[in-house]
Amino acid sequence: MSTNYLRDQRRSRALSTAEVAARLGVHPNSVLRWERLERLPAPAHIHGLARALRVETAEIADFFDTARRPGAVATTTVRGPGLRSLRAAARIPAPRIAAALGVPAARVYNWESGRARIPLDLVPTLAAALDVEVGRLLDLLRRADSAPPVRELSELGRLRHRTGLSRAAVAARIGASRHSIGAWERGGQPPLAAVRRLARVYGVPVGVVARAAGVTAPLLLDARRWSPGDLPGVLLALREWSGLTQREVAARCGCGMDAVRSWEKGRSRPRPATRMLLETLYRLPDGELLRASP
Repeated sequence: MSTNYLRDQRRSRALSTAEVAARLGVHPNSVLRWERLERLPAPAHIHGLARALRVETAEIADFFDTARRPGAVATTTVRGPGLRSLRAAARIPAPRIAAALGVPAARVYNWESGRARIPLDLVPTLAAALDVEVGRLLDLLRRADSAPPVRELSELGRLRHRTGLSRAAVAARIGASRHSIGAWERGGQPPLAAVRRLARVYGVPVGVVARAAGVTAPLLLDARRWSPGDLPGVLLALREWSGLTQREVAARCGCGMDAVRSWEKGRSRPRPATRMLLETLYRLPDGELLRASP
């Protein structure tokens, strides 16, 4: 099967990468990387590609099996971590290399970091841009095969990766920056509000995202620590950790959002019937919230 099979199937149906990506709920760059065999899709995306391109799932699976066979991808691509030192020595910025090759600058950075491989058909143009012999360039690039492997995704990164969403897509959905998503995936701790939003985007409980991000649960989640007067903080911690907004709690308790806000500020307390609804909502034993009441 041709290494251009996936791209040819898409083009024969007059589909853009953006259109295919929209049908699968992924970033267009993911589709491009699959077509170049730089990345392998999850099983669910293989089925999605088959539906989008109106071909048998087995055909899509066979195409990606070529990337799983040892050395198959290496025959059409070469690793690129060695490119960075060559470019630095020639004092050529990545955007200029990208312009010469007709690719985004981000792709050059991906080659240099080892997140993607350089297609061999681009090597002659790349050699010309760097003013080196093609054979010399290939020799230098192939030496990089002994470089340490790319750092594995963190637990938080894996949660995002399995959704097929890019950092930019997640950032747009939770109202954060792409750089913040990257920083959290590299070990930075997101605020609890962001943990709650990430849980919704990834379709997992808040606690799963919190553990992946190394965020410690608030102390007031432990009923054994409650003292009289802790009710405002307890209600706030329970709501945030459950991934609910004040509006959602109000709807489930049959009250206004102002009432929920007032409880969490300590300006008022829920009535006994509402307290029982809250205990059911947060899966607490009957009367448990009384321990934190004044």
